[in-house]
Amino acid sequence: MAVGFRAMNCARALIIFSAGAALCQSGQAMAQDLADFYRGKTIQYVVGSAAGTGYDITSRPLARYLTKHLPGNPVVVVRNMPGAAGVIMTNYLFNVAPSDGTVIGMGTSNVPYEPRLKLMSADGKSANWDPRNLSWIGTPVREPQISWVWHESGISTWQDMRTKASRFGSTTIGGDNAIFPMLANKLLGLKSEVITGYQGSNDVFLAIERGELNASNTAYSNLTIQKADWLKSGKARIVMQFGLERVPSMKDVPSLIELVTNEDDLRMLRFLLMKFEMHRPIYGPPKLPNDRLAALRTAFDKAVADPDFVEEAGRLGLELRPLSGGAIAKLVDEIMETPEPVVARVRDAINGL
Repeated sequence: MAVGFRAMNCARALIIFSAGAALCQSGQAMAQDLADFYRGKTIQYVVGSAAGTGYDITSRPLARYLTKHLPGNPVVVVRNMPGAAGVIMTNYLFNVAPSDGTVIGMGTSNVPYEPRLKLMSADGKSANWDPRNLSWIGTPVREPQISWVWHESGISTWQDMRTKASRFGSTTIGGDNAIFPMLANKLLGLKSEVITGYQGSNDVFLAIERGELNASNTAYSNLTIQKADWLKSGKARIVMQFGLERVPSMKDVPSLIELVTNEDDLRMLRFLLMKFEMHRPIYGPPKLPNDRLAALRTAFDKAVADPDFVEEAGRLGLELRPLSGGAIAKLVDEIMETPEPVVARVRDAINGL
C-alpha cells in the first residue's frame, strides 16, 4: 500500500511539474511573441490637446519610459491631436486607429462621462464611443482641478469672488476649465465670468499676462509644471481645488465639496469629482488583444515606478499619483452605473450654468 501511495504521489508530482513547465514555456513563448511583435515598430501616442500643455508635457517623458519597459522596446512617438476637449482624439482611437496595440493616447477624464452627461459635443452626437469598451492603461496622476487668480485681480480667497468679478479663460463650454468655475458660481454664489475659445493653457496664460483675463481653472500640474515661478513669486494664487479631498501639497486650500452642505449637491459632486481620480488617463482602442493590453498596462506600471522617471517628473513639477488601468476600468463602470437621478441632477446643474 505504501508503495502504491508513493507511486501515486510521484505521478501527481510529475503531472504538476509538467503542467508548471508547460505554463512557464507558454509564458515565455507569449513574452517572446510580444517582443517579436513590438520589435522595430513605432507606437503612436496621441495627446488630445495642444503641444506645450500639461497633457503634452506629461506624455513626452512618459513615452520614453514606455519604450524602455515594453517587450521589444518599440519607439513611442507623441502626436498632438487637439480639438473639442478630446472628442477628436477619442473618436480617432475608438473608430479609426488600429486595434493592435500600436496606437494609444492620453485624453481627458471627461471621456468616461460623455455618454451620461453629453458635455463634449452637442447632444453627444459627435462623441462616438463607449467608455467601457476603451482599453484603459493607466494614469500617472490623480490630481484636482484648481481655480487660481492673478495677483493683480484684487482677489485673495474664494470668498472674495462673491463680490469681485473674475474672468476665467476656457477652451470650450464643455471643458472642465469652464464647468467648474461656473459650478462654483451656482453653488457658492461667486461672480466669475468664463470666456471660451482659447486653444489651451498656454493661450490662457498669455491672455492673463496681457490683462485680458485674471483667473484660470486648470489641472494642478499645468500650473506646477508650466508656471511654477508664478506660484513661488505669488503672481498666481490658488483659491480653490476640485477633488474628493484635499491633496497633501494643498492642505490649506479648500475643496468645493467641503463648502457644500446640501446632500443632493454632495451626491452630485461626488459623481462628478470621481474624474480626478483618473485625471490624465491613457487608453487604447477597443478590442486590443488581451496579451498586448496586459503588456501595455505592465509597461505603464513599471514606467511610472521607474526611479529615473520619478526623478524627472519631480524636476518637471509633476506630482505622481498613478492609478492602474484595471482600477480606471472599475471607476468607469461606477460612472456608467450611477443612478440616473444623480446624473440628471449633474446634467441639469451644468446645462443651467
